[in-house]
Amino acid sequence: MDNSHGKPDAESHDRLRRSARDLIDHGVPPSSRGGALSVDALQLLYQRASKPESAADALRLLHEMQTYQVELDLLYEQLQANEQEITEELAHYKALYTQAPAAYLIVANDGDIIDGNQAADILFGDSAQPLTGKPLYALLAPDQRGSVDALLRNTGEPGSGRRSAESVVVELPDRRRLTINSRSAVSGDSILMILTEATTPSASS
Repeated sequence: MDNSHGKPDAESHDRLRRSARDLIDHGVPPSSRGGALSVDALQLLYQRASKPESAADALRLLHEMQTYQVELDLLYEQLQANEQEITEELAHYKALYTQAPAAYLIVANDGDIIDGNQAADILFGDSAQPLTGKPLYALLAPDQRGSVDALLRNTGEPGSGRRSAESVVVELPDRRRLTINSRSAVSGDSILMILTEATTPSASS
């Protein structure tokens, strides 16, 4: 487990060292990912190993360097696995957002649309034109700007710490009614919205 600075703690390092030594003891050679010994270092080790009085020290040093090399290889493999896992997880959640049946919008605090999914494009009937950069009120009936401004204001100012959901019913240019549920993003620099067509109560018989 890493400490608060992102570095391996003593227990993790001990496990890594044991794994490296186990691989070496079983004859697994270190790969070249962590770099190779320089010519000068190899010559120095050879010279020390050639002398009886320093041969034991040279062998211990060589073993330690091999262990360190395998540690680097194991860390590299773990980083690759972590990167692959993060990439797959990101693709998963991106697909959930993009292909969701509900219309999602990410809107800046000033009301400009930052991003929208496919259902939002369909809802506003203009899938050929991106929603990004358009003011949200511009997609609604002309008299709906006040409702949008109130929704943005009530959702919470950046840094206010307010996370309560807000809701408003607005009209589209074709007179369809739309319910917008909003919540400020954790970062406070945008607002998350879910948009659904408001159901019209059926006339009593």
